[in-house]
Amino acid sequence: MAVNWYVFTQSVIAAGAAVAKYSPTAKRQGVIHSAHAFNPTAAAITLNFYLGASAVAGTQIWQVSVPAGKTISIPELVNLKIPNPNMLFVDGAGVTLTITGAEADVA
Repeated sequence: MAVNWYVFTQSVIAAGAAVAKYSPTAKRQGVIHSAHAFNPTAAAITLNFYLGASAVAGTQIWQVSVPAGKTISIPELVNLKIPNPNMLFVDGAGVTLTITGAEADVA
């Protein structure tokens, strides 16, 4: 079984609806090993995380507030398995989100 390490996402979250930040490639599954968020703004920002085919209330898995001007780790996402065809969606405009992890073949 091949395992590949990746930066799943490292980007600023845009305003508006939740966006898919990671989706495993075909016949693979992902696992998160680290998750961090940086808020460069002057006010706290709430991040919402969803796991599934879409970002709806029934697929929300975690919510966290990122204080103004701070970086936080998000340990609740560590070891989260993301099997294909599921995706990790996030909303929370203005926050820079960095998630690293690994992908492995589906057995």
